[in-house]
Formats: sequence, C-alpha cells, structure tokens
Amino acid sequence: MTPGETPVRQLFVVVERDAARMRMRLVPVQDGGERLPAINGGLGIVPLETLGQGDHRPLTELYHVFRRLDLSGVPSAGEERLASVLAVWEAALARSGIGVRLERRALYGAPLRRPDARGISLRPWDVELTALAAGLRTLVKLDQISPGRVEALRQTAAQRALRVEVVAPAGEPTERGTSVTLLLARDASALVEARDLEALLLVPGGAAGATAAMVRMGELLGYPSCCVERFTRVAEQNDATLAWALLPGVPHAPAPPLTQWLQPGLALLSHSPCDLHCAASIALGKRILGAVEATEPGFAARWRSFAARVQVVDGRGNRMALVVDGRLDSGGTVRAADVLASGVADAEAETDARRLVGRTLSVESGGLVAAGGGWYAPYVADHRGGSSAAP
Repeated sequence: MTPGETPVRQLFVVVERDAARMRMRLVPVQDGGERLPAINGGLGIVPLETLGQGDHRPLTELYHVFRRLDLSGVPSAGEERLASVLAVWEAALARSGIGVRLERRALYGAPLRRPDARGISLRPWDVELTALAAGLRTLVKLDQISPGRVEALRQTAAQRALRVEVVAPAGEPTERGTSVTLLLARDASALVEARDLEALLLVPGGAAGATAAMVRMGELLGYPSCCVERFTRVAEQNDATLAWALLPGVPHAPAPPLTQWLQPGLALLSHSPCDLHCAASIALGKRILGAVEATEPGFAARWRSFAARVQVVDGRGNRMALVVDGRLDSGGTVRAADVLASGVADAEAETDARRLVGRTLSVESGGLVAAGGGWYAPYVADHRGGSSAAP
C-alpha cells in the first residue's frame, strides 16, 4: 500500500474571542503540500473561514501561540498526536483569552490542482458566453488567460457583439507573457465598472475596499448574494480552501447535480455555491442548462449521466464520478467509476477506477474509504439528488 493510499487525517476547529470566530484546520505537514502559516512539530494550522461580526484582529495571536507550543511530550504520530496537540494548543490559547473547540475530524487531502485538458469534460467551453447571451449574466470574467488566447477570445466576442476588456495585475503588462483577466459584457458601462473593480481586486496584498469590490463584482457576474457573501468570508479563494469551507462531510443529503462544482469539467455554474442545496444556485443552474440545451440539443442528458453521481477527488488527486448504489452512511456499492482527470503523474488512475467497481464504500471522518483498504477520497460531494423542471 503506497502512502497515497493510506488515509491521513486532520482536525477542523473553531477559535473564538468575544464575537469573533474563525474556522481552522489542524493538518499534518506534507512534502509538496499546501502553504501553512504556522508550523510546529510536523503539524500546521490553516485559516478556513471567518465567522461572527467581531474584530478578528486579536485572533492573529493564535498563530504565535501555536509556533511557541512545547510538543515534546505528545505522541509522535497518528490521530492521537493530533488530539494531543489540540489539547496543548487549547490550554495555551486560554491564557490569551481565546477559546478553541473541535468541530469535526476529517480525512486529509492534498491541495486540489486544476485538471489538465486530457480529462473528461462535458462543460461547454463557451457556457459563460451562452449565459451572457441569454441575459443570465451582466458580465463574464475569465481568469488566468494566456496572452496567446486573448486574440482568439476577442474574435469570438466580436462575433457575438460583446465588448472585451483585458486587465493585467498591477505593474505586469500583458506583453511580459503573464496571464491576464478577461472581462466581457454587452454593456459598455458594466465593462468600465468591472474593469475598475478588477484592478482593485488584483492589488497584491489586498486593497482598502476590496471586500466591497468583491461583492459588487459578484453582483455583476450574476452570482447569488448568499454565495458572494460566503465567498468573502473564506480565507483563501483556492480550490482546496473552498472545498473544505463549502463542502459538508459525508454523509450529507444528496444534492442536485446543478450545484456540482467540485469537478470543473462538469460545472455549469461559474461560482462555488454557498451550499450544495442553495436554492438560488439551483435556479441559476437550471436556467443555464436550459440555455445550453437550446443551442446543443441532447447535452442535458449527456451531462446528467456524469454529473448526477457521487463526485470525488481521491487520495492521489484523481477526480472521479462514481455511480453508487445505496446510501453512503450504510455502505454503498460502486457500480461504475469514470476518471474525469487523473492526479499528477498517476498512471494507475484508470486501473484504480476499474478496481473500485463492485467494492463497498463506507463513510470515515467525513470522507469515503473502500472496503479492504487501498483507496480513499477526502473530497466528496453527493450529487444524486433530484431537481424539478429539468430541460
């Protein structure tokens, strides 16, 4: 059994002082893993999401307290070490007037990486432009566009009578070869406003008014206000942090496939819903699916065949869509497994998927493990739920 197949665990905690609260993760230090703001004794802490309406600045003391912990007397490995370090940290924080409580235990997953172009994808490349043409969006923002793609997208926008604005990070002109943000809209005034907002959001280290700018940008992009508000509270807007903040541990009530966002190749929505059952996101997804179906008949059925499944990213970073019979909390059997995109240099992804078929999955620490060992998934979203008024 390789290290990638051995479940590694983490702890979710909530720290609080007065009316200020923050969700955090206590995680093992992994080679090639995520950036950790405070490390001690092979463990680190990562901010996840701010909660409450209080002043969060005094909570920065928790990082200094963690670095100064004396961990010489705690177990050397495993879940017992996590629990013991949490107890030592809790006692030290109490002296600074900061409380900490365990929220849940979870399987640990390596940072999520964007899948490469070789994976299965049923997301139309122009789904955002289709939504814009259907009046479901005022603005479309395309991030990390290489300079070589900008001209092709300009031509596509011109064919659809759309206006385009290129925004580069401050001090980094596009001719240097850096990736840029592309803004598209039908209305010139919306484009001007979005350009100014994006320039503010791209200021390194953050700028005054950035949160308000993010909220307004979300409005222009047509994202539900509840999702925008939650997005502003998440500590970092990378895929892994969003997944840990927004995806509930399993078992959870199966959600409609319309809110699927864990797998970029199947996502209809351009935002991460605040909840897999977010009514506003479901309504928007339904309208987008209808607009795509109108331009590409038969798409909805093909898309649902992959999207209405249990979506996972396993311990090796492989993105899979699983057909699972039965409830996850009582042990479900895998009937089909498709690799949407393999992890970094994982030549065994397809073989692992075939081996999963016929095996029973069980819930462990908010994730899934296969009977007999050898496979686990820390990132899981059950999208086998129904939705009404489908195209």
